[in-house]
Amino acid sequence: MKLAQEMTRALPVLETLQAHGYEAVFVGGCVRDTYMGRTIKDVDLATSATPDQVIALFPNHIPTGLKHGTVTVMMGNTPYEVTTYRTESEYEQYRRPQAVQFVTSLEADLLRRDFTMNAMAVRADGTLVDPYGGAGDIDRGILRCVGEADARFQEDALRMVRAVRFAGEFRLRIALGTWRALKRHAPLLRHVAMERIGAEADKMMSGSHPRRAAVLFARSGLLAHTKERLPSCLTKQEAAHPHAPFAGFEAAWDDGTADKDKPVDYNWLRTGLILGLAPEDADALFEALKYANSRRTNFGLTMSLAERMDASIGRIKVNEGAVEEARALQELRRFWMDAILSHGAQIADNWLYALEHLPLDNAGAGQDRGLYASLPTLLRELREEMAVTDMRGLAVTGADVMSHFRKPSGPWLGQLLKELLREAAHGRVENKKETLLKAAEALESQRESRGETR
Repeated sequence: MKLAQEMTRALPVLETLQAHGYEAVFVGGCVRDTYMGRTIKDVDLATSATPDQVIALFPNHIPTGLKHGTVTVMMGNTPYEVTTYRTESEYEQYRRPQAVQFVTSLEADLLRRDFTMNAMAVRADGTLVDPYGGAGDIDRGILRCVGEADARFQEDALRMVRAVRFAGEFRLRIALGTWRALKRHAPLLRHVAMERIGAEADKMMSGSHPRRAAVLFARSGLLAHTKERLPSCLTKQEAAHPHAPFAGFEAAWDDGTADKDKPVDYNWLRTGLILGLAPEDADALFEALKYANSRRTNFGLTMSLAERMDASIGRIKVNEGAVEEARALQELRRFWMDAILSHGAQIADNWLYALEHLPLDNAGAGQDRGLYASLPTLLRELREEMAVTDMRGLAVTGADVMSHFRKPSGPWLGQLLKELLREAAHGRVENKKETLLKAAEALESQRESRGETR
């Protein structure tokens, strides 16, 4: 097998170990991805040398995980993890081995790994070592556990989630025996920390086929067995969208790919919109997965905006006549601009981006298909028309308004600034200082004529 360029750069590590009488190979994801013709992320190596022997050969090293036989060898500024061949004893809490034993057999080391495609090794000369048939499984598009699937999942329950992620990422079918074992042992997932589930879920969402992985996750029954309860709606495989003719979650599961140029939360949004996640479910999901508060807030706010916009979009019916449609579109324009002001331009942009990347349902779009197909473009044009979207862009400040009215600060000021912002955003008042101050006078005069106080 031809080595990837990243592996070739690591050859001096292997050659040094071999020159001193130790066996050394490339293992893990770099071998799998090279065989599949994919870009590799990390280069991992395994050796018959003990950690002490590796340390003696490479003075520039980091004792990353000596207990488990891992030493990080530095070649210039590039780190390479070198792990001693090992076997593992009984696992604690269905997650971590109680102890490891260093061995000199490569085949024994590969046997402890999760799936056959990850249990391959490559020697420095490109020879593939594949005792468990990983290459054949990849060629047939099958994901299979190494050895007994029941044993692999009982050793490490997180492997069940990884199985779903890998099947989605690499477009593989999960072998029947592996799938049945996964469903049998799904309750063991309660032993896995939610942070680990969250990390795997993020990898799913940033993978090549996030919806495929998410559907497999739901089908597997794993979602019902996490340590912390997830929103019940996640087990549903069809969209809950009441208005928009987006393809159902199941139908869209293999549509498109993740956007590698966008943060993972954009793909979460796309999935959330297809599922029709309610804002409270979106918030609960990110809280359970232990994501940062800022991510949870943004996700919840975006789904809140989606819920509001669904209601407005649903009132537009293209078959009710030109006048009615024009009125509905005008109402949509007003509602959309108000939503931008209330939720913030960034949240609105997040939702709009996700909307632009949702597939339409070819079967059920009906007469409204043209409207929904053009909707993202229409909303983006309206978004770009806005002269101002927040207080920072308003051409007057609180100080300007206080000076103009010769009044001290108070609740009246914030309320008046919000009214000015809305007038300028909707284009009813030009966003210039003098114009805005005149508008402020008019707003105050109208308020006084109504007998209102601030």
